[in-house]
Amino acid sequence: MKILKGILTGIGVLTVLMCALILLSSVNPGITRTLSSLASGNGLPSKEEEEPEEERGGQDSFVGQHEDNFPDMLSQTEEEPEISPEENAEEEPETDAGEDSEETSGERVQRQPEEPERETSGDVSGDQPVRGTNGYEVPEESGVKVPEAVSGKSGYQPITEKSEQLPDAEGGEYTSNLGYGETGDGLAFDAVLYPYYQMLDAKGQHLYRQIFANATVLNEAFVPIEAVPVAELKNVIMAVYNDHPELFWLNTVFTCKYDQNKICAELALEFNLTKEELAEASSEFYNEANAILTRLQNLSDYEKEIRLHDILIEKIEYVKGADKNQSAYSALVEGKSVCAGYARAYQYLMQRLGIPCYYCTGYAGQDHAWNIVWLDDGFYNVDVTWDDTEGGEYDYFNKTDEEYADTHVRRDLSVNLPKCEGRRYALQ
Repeated sequence: MKILKGILTGIGVLTVLMCALILLSSVNPGITRTLSSLASGNGLPSKEEEEPEEERGGQDSFVGQHEDNFPDMLSQTEEEPEISPEENAEEEPETDAGEDSEETSGERVQRQPEEPERETSGDVSGDQPVRGTNGYEVPEESGVKVPEAVSGKSGYQPITEKSEQLPDAEGGEYTSNLGYGETGDGLAFDAVLYPYYQMLDAKGQHLYRQIFANATVLNEAFVPIEAVPVAELKNVIMAVYNDHPELFWLNTVFTCKYDQNKICAELALEFNLTKEELAEASSEFYNEANAILTRLQNLSDYEKEIRLHDILIEKIEYVKGADKNQSAYSALVEGKSVCAGYARAYQYLMQRLGIPCYYCTGYAGQDHAWNIVWLDDGFYNVDVTWDDTEGGEYDYFNKTDEEYADTHVRRDLSVNLPKCEGRRYALQ
């Protein structure tokens, strides 16, 4: 009897356990799959087997359904390992080429920028067209054909570097006796009127401000405020020179004394006037400029542009050997200059009128300079020098890049000036 009673008790307990298992399985089917996997020897099921995708919710399923609308969210779902400040200082995180990052509201946002245009110094080679950062496509210089009427009317002198290596000092470093001179701290340059400043990085802009400030007071030699390699210095000098025709005493030649690491340790500018001569020359320059500007009152921007163009053609004579011929001073005060003087005088007066006008340099059979003017419908090429010919007063006035492609090719930083595609104010 005791044995029979024990058997009946065991059957009762087993029945209760089986009923409980059936009840739990109906509530959570995953238990059945788990027991089945264990019984078959396959181990525990994965999360995907345990919970079908159609039953899952939350961010993963949302991203999966809307992947086209939220392409960046997928890369943000994984946790990034913490990196100590010491590790971060030693090793930069790897990023894809061309990827840009930006801090926004405390979050790191990854962006894929548009493919940047290739910058160029004006050397055109290869099968692919070379473009500036604003989309200007550099024509082949071999295709340039200079009309006989303007042949030889050039004379622009590119920025020229005279460099020399300093003797090595103890420890391999050179200590200059010069100071920074004027630092230029606090100066600001409007992006519309001074495009070359905007072409430089932060370090280049800092040095640009220092060079401008020292040139303003005719401080010839100083230590660069930024450690800049010799190879990068020329573009900074060029940017200052091209943006500021009012610095008519600044020449196109500079000297860089560099250390054994090719870092410029001393910078020397060249001027065509002394400090004693500057006061009188400035008075003459501004008097001539103001006399012209008074003739351009109460006109539209286009009327000012064309009238000033005509006034300069009347006033200036092209003379290849003219004194100070790279400056606006030679054109406005002395009335004799080459293309650089024409273009810088036009640039300066247009700036005074509040009309953006840029100094553009390049190749036109020889080194040449002209202008780019910004009117309300776009940008235009203007070559006052070449228009100073008998019967051809507007042959090169308010032209597109397409119209200039056979005669003018931009070089150096000028390739990054805006494309000229204006049409409304073109003269037929």
